[in-house]
Amino acid sequence: MIKHILKLIFLIQIILLISCTKESSNNLDNSTGSSNLKDSTILNVSYGIDSQQTFDIYLPAKRDLNTPVIISLHGGAWKAGDKKELNYYNNLILSKWKNVAIVNLNYRLASNAKKIHHNEIIEDIDSVVKFVIRNNSKYYISSKIGIMGTSAGGHLSMIYAYKYNNNIKCVGNFFGPSIINDWTWYNSFNIWLGGYVGDIITEYVGQKWDTTAYKAVSPYWNVSSTSQPTIIFHGNLDPIVPLNHSKWHYAKLKTLGVKTEYYEYIAAHGFDNTQSADAINKLIAFFKIYLK
Repeated sequence: MIKHILKLIFLIQIILLISCTKESSNNLDNSTGSSNLKDSTILNVSYGIDSQQTFDIYLPAKRDLNTPVIISLHGGAWKAGDKKELNYYNNLILSKWKNVAIVNLNYRLASNAKKIHHNEIIEDIDSVVKFVIRNNSKYYISSKIGIMGTSAGGHLSMIYAYKYNNNIKCVGNFFGPSIINDWTWYNSFNIWLGGYVGDIITEYVGQKWDTTAYKAVSPYWNVSSTSQPTIIFHGNLDPIVPLNHSKWHYAKLKTLGVKTEYYEYIAAHGFDNTQSADAINKLIAFFKIYLK
């Protein structure tokens, strides 16, 4: 039941996003690299034995070893979703930022039956990041990497950067939770998710409520003064992820002296085309500063 409702939620988000016409990513006149290479898209590159361990890589024309990279992570409450859900955002970035590469990945989804939890998902993200770095000369891109994601993907982007890889240069969080040990949220029934939030978090973390374990996977509790610059976007009508997660996270980043920006929209769990375009423009401007 929960999975069917999750699929419906993300299908609605996709419909809202896809309706906007994208600009062509093949406009070479606006490319800023130095090579004569043409743009290239490689789909479903396998990085493991599981069918979910694949990624797509979008390589811009004229790319060179200074071309920055964005890792893109989909949402879906950690247990659902697919990389294609971020195609709209990725295409919008490519249309506006001609000299950037994007790696859009699937990761193994949380599952009690398959024993896939936080650690296994982080392993997948780490495998792809390391693969990109090892093969940067093959793809003719740099090892300067930013990471972004929506919903659960936003959470994964933050916790991976803050706790597991300090080589990530910047982070973009679109309405992702930052305080997994939020008891009020954990103990709530969410009609949009079709069940208790705690059941979903338990499957992601791999155990029921435990303050120490849940803080360990919370971006809010893993950020420090040396954490990566982070830009945050959230809808103030979000019925799934509490708005205060982003507000409190932003306030903590500022207190710690971490470069950060926060933008709030009149929106639910996802943005309309105008809001999405505005958010992507802001993300690009922010990432360009830290992916030089």
